[in-house]
Amino acid sequence: MKNRKKKNVMQTRAYALSETVLAIATVPDGDDSEDPYAPYGMLSIYDHSATTSLRWSQKEFRFHIQCIRTFTNTKRPTLESYFVILSSEGDVFHLDPDGHFKEKISKAGIGTIDSIGYGRVNRISKIGDTLYVCGNNGQIYNRVNDWELIETKILNDPLEERKLHDTAPSTLSPEFMDWITNILYNGPRNVYLNDMSGIDKDFIYLCGEEPPGTRPVLCLWDGTTLHEPECGITEGALTGIYIESPESVWVCGREGVLLHGNAQTGFTRIDARTRNNLFHMITPYRGKLVLPASVSPGGLYEFDPKTGAFGHFDPPLPRLSSRDDPDSIEGGPFFAQACGDVLWVVGTKDTFRFDGTTWERIKHPDMP
Repeated sequence: MKNRKKKNVMQTRAYALSETVLAIATVPDGDDSEDPYAPYGMLSIYDHSATTSLRWSQKEFRFHIQCIRTFTNTKRPTLESYFVILSSEGDVFHLDPDGHFKEKISKAGIGTIDSIGYGRVNRISKIGDTLYVCGNNGQIYNRVNDWELIETKILNDPLEERKLHDTAPSTLSPEFMDWITNILYNGPRNVYLNDMSGIDKDFIYLCGEEPPGTRPVLCLWDGTTLHEPECGITEGALTGIYIESPESVWVCGREGVLLHGNAQTGFTRIDARTRNNLFHMITPYRGKLVLPASVSPGGLYEFDPKTGAFGHFDPPLPRLSSRDDPDSIEGGPFFAQACGDVLWVVGTKDTFRFDGTTWERIKHPDMP
């Protein structure tokens, strides 16, 4: 990559294609910062196997990069996987080696011409041979021939919600508080789906949160019906899912939540000293579960399902650049993914690659 002026950027999303290739999304930070959902994002792709001068390539997007994943199109002559980018407004960009192309999930988002107010989307996942997307207000889509909603059971239809609010009594009437209470507990739901993972089209878990307060949401899609099994806790937000098998499903969340079980027999909260960590995701590595946490106090953790041991990853993650600032509230990484013997870990200012023995710090080309 040619020499270029260093920028003040923050890393926000990441995903690995292999043991050697990692994609990272960045946005302006500090004095250059914008609205977190501003229609701009830079995707940087790092190739550890390339010569030093050719390890980084970059592509600019005129949308907010919400999620990065990989996809293998079985209709292509070769089964080469490539990155797929999801914007919060429902843009889906395929970095297909045979030719990049973009799709749009109709009606998703809040600021596009075709949006009807369903809200932003949060996660794109490849399950089987199909891409799925979930998001705010209970949106769940898949892409077979085109993007379409597969379930409306927990979907908050903004048109129906507007009709309901048109029936609101006067704020001065004695019926108003009863109307408000009824809307909160019996009206349209406002489910935020943060993650989804599945074995095939008939076995997909989704997780998230729902007001009033913060109620955890856990769903299972069986190909026909959306079920909401008990998740074992009554408060909290669920953020990540790892499916070890149909009988062994792991779910993490805010406030140090780590759950294990399945929809049939129920879920149990793991009794580990997780403190108040915000666990973003779960990735299996060397027989343990690795969890990156960004706040309270944050760090890189591992849980051994065989022994129940929980603690910081060993060997410890190197010191984060943000920790060099005594006023920083950055507590740790937001991303960890295992690919074979390699573990990738990403924070807002740091990228690390662990080869099974040694940590390597990887410097982003746009950081000073």
